[in-house]
Amino acid sequence: MGSKLSPLLANLFLSDFEDGLEKERCFPRVWRRYVDDVFAVVKERYLSQTLELLNSRHRTIKFTVEQEAEGKLPFLDLMISRREDNKLKFGIYRKPTSTDRYITSDSNHFGAQQKAAFHSMAHRLYNIPMERDDFVEERNRIHKAAELNGYEREFVDKILRKHERKKHRSNATTLRPEKKDVKRISLPFYPKLTNPIQRALNHHGFQVVYKSSNTLKDALCNLKDRVPADEKSGVYQIPCQNCPAVYIGQTRRKFKTRLREHKNAVEHGRTCDSSVAMHTTTLGHTVDWEQAKLLKNVRKVTQLNAWESMYIATADRP
Repeated sequence: MGSKLSPLLANLFLSDFEDGLEKERCFPRVWRRYVDDVFAVVKERYLSQTLELLNSRHRTIKFTVEQEAEGKLPFLDLMISRREDNKLKFGIYRKPTSTDRYITSDSNHFGAQQKAAFHSMAHRLYNIPMERDDFVEERNRIHKAAELNGYEREFVDKILRKHERKKHRSNATTLRPEKKDVKRISLPFYPKLTNPIQRALNHHGFQVVYKSSNTLKDALCNLKDRVPADEKSGVYQIPCQNCPAVYIGQTRRKFKTRLREHKNAVEHGRTCDSSVAMHTTTLGHTVDWEQAKLLKNVRKVTQLNAWESMYIATADRP
């Protein structure tokens, strides 16, 4: 969350954390990590000691443990079970709260979006090494999920056959198709309008992907406290009380900080620091500070000049 560098830095930190344990030979015999989930094999009598060791390495690291129950342990979306011969077998794990509810067949979504969840389940079905009984059970679960959401059996069968052929090709050859650079364009989904546009763009080598214009975020209220306008940065205006002149400027800092600088420049007559001070000093006019406001909150610094130029060009000239 937060910065785009966060996942990279988190992985670097944990990799260094693991290297330190391995060099000191404090590592469990089996340790497989995916982001912040770890599958490890530790002797039961050493479990509490190992957990205490891991949590003592850094003051901000806190490991918790989930032990196998009845020879089974969920890890990510897998259910890992231990057979009688001590070999592992894999199945699909779903949380107890799972309802198998996905995008329904009568929803106004692009076809690829309706199929996405079933493609994901089919990919998992053919790529996780499951025993025959588990494979059949999961395939039946996919069919029931499709029926629950209003889809015909043939809808799922086509998706399953596609992934079965793909898996067969993958097992039959080591050759892989050459990847092509694809140019994508995102559009809202309105079939009567976007379908003709999609055909035209496909003809020119563009792939159209659709986005929903009616999201849950739009329907719900904003749960975060609103940031006052004077706490934001962007393009602002300061009007004059005695004439129609309006000063339009930009700031990368908070608007209230830049406004305070203009006030100080006017009070002390520092015309070189502020065009507003130049105006009041030269003409003897008074600034209408109460009507000063932020015109546009601009977060990207590279867009400030463009927005400022637009507001200056469209402003009423005195």
